[in-house]
Amino acid sequence: MPPLDMRNNGVVPFSQRIKDRHRRWWQEGAQVNHKHVGGKLAGRQFAESLGCKVPHLYGLVDIDEIPEFSDLPSRFVIKPSVGWSAKNVFAIEDGINLLQDAPCTRKDVVSLLHSDPKISGGANVKILIEEFLQNWDGKRGIPYDYKFYTFADDIAFIHVIERNSNSRLAANRHWYLTEKWDPLSRQVVTTQIPEHGRLPKPDCFDELVDRVKTMGRELGMFMRIDMYATDRGAVFGEFTPQPHGGNGFTAWADQWLGSLWRGVEGCG
Repeated sequence: MPPLDMRNNGVVPFSQRIKDRHRRWWQEGAQVNHKHVGGKLAGRQFAESLGCKVPHLYGLVDIDEIPEFSDLPSRFVIKPSVGWSAKNVFAIEDGINLLQDAPCTRKDVVSLLHSDPKISGGANVKILIEEFLQNWDGKRGIPYDYKFYTFADDIAFIHVIERNSNSRLAANRHWYLTEKWDPLSRQVVTTQIPEHGRLPKPDCFDELVDRVKTMGRELGMFMRIDMYATDRGAVFGEFTPQPHGGNGFTAWADQWLGSLWRGVEGCG
């Protein structure tokens, strides 16, 4: 576990590291290996190249090419190839978008995607139609997210989310755990109150860790690696190079994660 008091030790805060990365990568155009894996398509391809399972892809289309829902399985996910925080993601089960707990039609999805200029106006933006993954324990609904904060193949902690709504964020539940599945002793994000109840460990946890360490080792930098524990084992979700944009971390977490950062990209 990290030390509890890290004041006045000269550590560059994690938030500053992340904001510096954004500036270097996207404003100054720094040439960094694997910096594009945060894109949904590039991330899938990278994960697959290292032997990690990914959701089955039903279609890769432009907005107006999204098929009628009747031509798709009863459960599927629609998401753009760019984006974050589950924005413009539709988890559809029998005509209900579970992320909004509301009916959703093809017309609704097309209209909403067209209304976002970053999606409709993006020259290289595609729409992915993917498998709706089944949680490892058979629990219905949206599968739990397992977000691994990694420095190469070292796992700092795991943020597990029971995602129930995009519109009512307080309905979502959060756990923060070590690699040994013990709760972290302190709060990490100011707006996310950790659950106190014990969370069952997925039966594919060892596979999750193995896949994350393999990808982290190849990346050789700080990266949040998002995974799912499913009925077919560990499945890749996405890479997040700049979690929360560097915002919202508690003072303790900001200093602790900053103390783990080495070199320019987190692993000197």
